[in-house]
Amino acid sequence: MEALLRIFRKELVQVLRDRKLVFSTLVLPVLLMPVFMFGPSLFLSRLLQGEAERVQEVAVAGLPEEALKALEAARLKPVPAPDPEEAVREGRFPAGVAFRQGTYRVYGRLASGLGQSQVAVEKVKGALQALKAAKVAEALARAGLPKEVLSPFAVEVVDASPPREKAGGLLGFLLPFFLVVFVLSGGQVVAVDATAGEKEKGTLEALLAAPVPLLQIALGKTLATVAMALLSGVAGLLGLALGGALSARFGGGVLTERGETLVLGGQVNLDGGSFLALFLTAFLLALFMGAVMVALGLYARSFKEAQSYMAPLQLLALVPLLFLQFRGFLELEAWHHLLPLFNVALLMDALLKGSATPLQAGLTWASTLAYAALALGLAVWAFGREDVVYRN
Repeated sequence: MEALLRIFRKELVQVLRDRKLVFSTLVLPVLLMPVFMFGPSLFLSRLLQGEAERVQEVAVAGLPEEALKALEAARLKPVPAPDPEEAVREGRFPAGVAFRQGTYRVYGRLASGLGQSQVAVEKVKGALQALKAAKVAEALARAGLPKEVLSPFAVEVVDASPPREKAGGLLGFLLPFFLVVFVLSGGQVVAVDATAGEKEKGTLEALLAAPVPLLQIALGKTLATVAMALLSGVAGLLGLALGGALSARFGGGVLTERGETLVLGGQVNLDGGSFLALFLTAFLLALFMGAVMVALGLYARSFKEAQSYMAPLQLLALVPLLFLQFRGFLELEAWHHLLPLFNVALLMDALLKGSATPLQAGLTWASTLAYAALALGLAVWAFGREDVVYRN
């Protein structure tokens, strides 16, 4: 056990001595995540708000006087054009309107997403909808009918999500996703340096010649990888939580092409038991992925080759998480919590929403621990193979 602790301490100290690496792995995520989450959405919302308040020119053809006045009331400047569609396509106007055979046809360059054209089109649509409502109200008044006849009843949609799920918002989905990303990025720093890095430096052979069981060597390097992975995960989650709090506080969000605002904010409300369960889940995930990265790093001939293995591993680990966004369409069963990585994402999502059950937690922890044991066994086997250790 003493040899295991020495290997664990040596690998961590060797990495923590590199101040640039510590800054990029542990400090930078805390600083960048709020900017990543909050900065672009706030900047974009301010741009769109300013564009909505600005008077924009729109190409028009065949519009009646009442429609022209409606556009002017919506802070738009109608400019006659023979072909509004062509004028918009050529970029001379952000939007265009043509009235033919009782139909208003609105043109805009919408394929590129949000921009001046999207804002102008929404303003034109709003102005024409208001004009339509006013004409309908006038027709009803002439017929002696109240305008309420068009709305015999109201429809109200109420979010009936549990309080914890509602408070989490989009942050509840992003947290498991980014946790895996930061665990992998932080753990690979130690895993690659402790295996392929030692191969290049020529120190791995001396370590294997020492009277230390291979299991302790593999476990020591894996635990050092796990420790750095957890530190990186905590740093990333701190930045994510800070960004979510800022987004919720200042109303940051992403505007969709339909003009809706997707709120990025959210708050994670966990009791003591849920927090410990979340930490244990993250630890087992880091143990599993750490053992896999140590085995891959040992198989690599060089530091550069080991890094080339880590990039596909990250993509492979993120594939199950992509299906997490479709969990609302799935009828979850017990065996889903036995699938590697996907089970961790499901349990984290349930813990954040307060809907996790003991069966789900038990299956996820037991299966992830089994996968970690298999990966650790693979690492021990690799340390005992000369054709792997001396594969350089």
